[in-house]
Amino acid sequence: MDYGVEMKTPCELVVGKILPTLRASVVRELSGKYRMKQSEIAKKLGITQASVSQYLSSTRGGNAKMLEDFPKILDYADEISKRIVAGESRYEWYGVLCKACTDIRSEERFCKMHRISAKLSGCEICKKKH
Repeated sequence: MDYGVEMKTPCELVVGKILPTLRASVVRELSGKYRMKQSEIAKKLGITQASVSQYLSSTRGGNAKMLEDFPKILDYADEISKRIVAGESRYEWYGVLCKACTDIRSEERFCKMHRISAKLSGCEICKKKH
């Protein structure tokens, strides 16, 4: 496992690796399954249309390794997409992002990824309840 990150806290690793993959998965879901236009997706997510385009073309956030290692990202993307289509505001579905972060950070696989990427042997910070 080489994730190309050094000296990062667990939160930085989530922000740098997990959330972009989750966001890209939500964009793909909204575009493919729900047939939303890029401009509508951008407005709903609070990002630019150019960002949506980059997520769809996998030039941004298209980390297949993250999806392989953390397949539940797709479950969270599905839940967020359903909430967006149902008309929930960003502030209502943000809780799902927080839940995804907490859930994924508690996995042994994430803890191992953090230990390797941050070059920390014996670190257990990911397992601690905060």
